[in-house]
Amino acid sequence: MKNKVCGIISLTLVVLQVVLIMASWIVTSAMPELSMRSLLSPEGVRWLFGHFIENMSSPLLVDIILLSVAFGAVSFSGLVDSVVAMAHCRKKRYFERVGLWVVVGEILTVVIVVVLLTCVPHAILLSVTGHLFPSNFSQSLIPIISITLLACSISFGLVSGRLSSLSQCFEAMTYGLVRFAWVLPIYVFFMELLRSIQFVFYV
Repeated sequence: MKNKVCGIISLTLVVLQVVLIMASWIVTSAMPELSMRSLLSPEGVRWLFGHFIENMSSPLLVDIILLSVAFGAVSFSGLVDSVVAMAHCRKKRYFERVGLWVVVGEILTVVIVVVLLTCVPHAILLSVTGHLFPSNFSQSLIPIISITLLACSISFGLVSGRLSSLSQCFEAMTYGLVRFAWVLPIYVFFMELLRSIQFVFYV
């Protein structure tokens, strides 16, 4: 079902891309006085071929990769299952309880470090105007969350015995990339359409 929905979304984005290409050519040919560019003009064709990698490169892509790795590790390590079991007051193994305490300690450490870097006077992660948004902190928020979740997951997995080898730790880090791989084709088609719209309308 998920693949079918993703396929429909991808096809829709591709069709919209083709419509944009043809519409930009027809409109600019019929009304050259408009402030638009054609994707079938020499300039447009050069842009399509020469800027594809640039169109795909964005902070959003990095965020998708980091979050996929983090949430995959959280799921693969068994951390989610243990948290759910704790919420339902189900009995857990001793090493699972120790692992959860390790996770709590890591999260508290990260919170303390972030507070020290953002909330004290002249904190180094604030913007030059002293604000959190936008600032170096806001730009690094997703990486901070992702790396924290990844570290907590690996630590919990090792302490609880869910991850018993280096290969399993690496598998935990790649599990999310496989699980959320369906996002990437949609991202590619969406970003190309978005950048094409910006090119056509001088945005």
